[in-house]
Amino acid sequence: MPLEIPYHLSPEARASHDRWRAWKQSGLVLLCLAWVALGLVGHAPWKGEDAQTIVIAWEMVNTRDMLVPSLIGEPFFTYGPLVPQLAALTMKLATPWLAPHDAARLAAGLLLLITLGCVSLAGHELGRYHKNGGKTQRWLPMLILIGSVGLFDHAHQLSPHLGLMTALALGILALALALRRPGTAGVLFGVALTVGAFAYNMVAWFWLLLPALLLPWLHSGWRQKQYAATLAIAMVLAVVLCALWPWGLYQRSPELFAQWWAAQSPSVGWSGREMVSNFGWLGKNLLWLAFPAWPLIIWLIRIRARGFNGGFQTPQVILPACVAVTGIVAILLMPDVRPIEAMALLVPLALLASIEVETLPRGGSAGLDWFGILTFGLTAIVLWFFWWDAYINGLGSYAAELFRDAEVGYQPTFRLRSALVSLFLTVLWILLVRPARQSSQRAVLNWAVGMMLIWGLVVTIWMPYVDSRRSYEVVARMLQPYAASGCVASRDVGEAQRAIFYYYTAVKVFPEQKPAMAACPLLLVEYNVANLQVPPLDGFETLQSGRRYGDNTEMYVLYRRVEQ
Repeated sequence: MPLEIPYHLSPEARASHDRWRAWKQSGLVLLCLAWVALGLVGHAPWKGEDAQTIVIAWEMVNTRDMLVPSLIGEPFFTYGPLVPQLAALTMKLATPWLAPHDAARLAAGLLLLITLGCVSLAGHELGRYHKNGGKTQRWLPMLILIGSVGLFDHAHQLSPHLGLMTALALGILALALALRRPGTAGVLFGVALTVGAFAYNMVAWFWLLLPALLLPWLHSGWRQKQYAATLAIAMVLAVVLCALWPWGLYQRSPELFAQWWAAQSPSVGWSGREMVSNFGWLGKNLLWLAFPAWPLIIWLIRIRARGFNGGFQTPQVILPACVAVTGIVAILLMPDVRPIEAMALLVPLALLASIEVETLPRGGSAGLDWFGILTFGLTAIVLWFFWWDAYINGLGSYAAELFRDAEVGYQPTFRLRSALVSLFLTVLWILLVRPARQSSQRAVLNWAVGMMLIWGLVVTIWMPYVDSRRSYEVVARMLQPYAASGCVASRDVGEAQRAIFYYYTAVKVFPEQKPAMAACPLLLVEYNVANLQVPPLDGFETLQSGRRYGDNTEMYVLYRRVEQ
């Protein structure tokens, strides 16, 4: 968000203005770095893709096999190997100082930094075609992305979807550069296709290639011979790079290659049967996932529909809009859509939302600003109050009901460093949102800082509580005494939980449907019923039962087969 310097300023005033702008940009860089760093370390692998990816990287390090991603000793080709490989590299480098899962999650921070950098560069590049004076937009898309509610929980978890988001940011930057530097854009777009295929799977090519092919039909800027050269360079580079890993699999074992090829079938990741329900899911969930982007996009549509600033026929609008529509179509075709699947969609939406921020009326920007101040201020007060009350008196019944916690009386431990960081973030937020010159850019900045404040409080003073509720370590430890049996079958236990059990105890837990599990003496069953007593099971005796702290919806019971 560079500030325009009036032509009538004296040289001394211009120098002071430049120094202030440098300080401002340095502060924004520190804001982005702080947001990326918060929450990467200091907690166990959490259920979902975070646990799966960490365990795959952990197995790569232990087996010294970076070629074949494996989960609990079995090849895993649902997603590409790039994110686990990157996590395995950070795990090797940082394990002496960090726990393996924390070291692996540094890869998520690297992917976030690349994503934010590409979004900033793409906003700057597309800002060249802004009809309102050609103002560049370096920071607004980044701040909107940081402030997106949909990134609050998922952005700092290690997942292939984070790799897809990075690939999408790279691809948008490449397509924006294609208007001026087709050669560089071709190489960058080829890299984006490769990252998408290796970090996610071949479905990422749909997210990237379809917009690239549609752009010449939508705007004359991409209807040039140089753009054809861009696509040619990208395709040659992507095909060559994307062939390296499958070729390595084939050289290792044709069976491994066949498994990977079967996982790339469109029928695996795509299904038209759920389009109606997925459309309803998007309609309900994008309202909070893409906030505050969607109100700003509505303002953009209102302004451009009236023909201002070039209307809709500008590269700044067409490129992110085309990518966003393609992403929506891809999500509609998914057989099982979840909030993390829509994370990559926030990249083009943030670019779209940033276009007309500067034209927001004073009432609109003030409304967004005050809504953010009240929301984040009240939330911070509640978090501080409940934390202090729990530290002094234990978690009260009213707080336990609010947090859906079954353990009344929980008392957090006092950690000086976490308390100081939380206090610093709170004071920083108060200083930044104090009454000052109102502007649309200021409202976006305040929202991003407010989101960082709440996330910072959660991952500092509240992290021991959150981690104890989301970690499966206490459940995994009950399997430790039975590791010597070498065989534990499972019933209704998710893949992520089985990965966590393997990470903590080296016990391989497989579904009982596998033929090899028929003679297994131990059976682990997950019951998803609140307040359930340990039930008997015909032909088995109960050994142990356990659940996560404060959780009354999942119970794990370990049985042993009784000889008849």
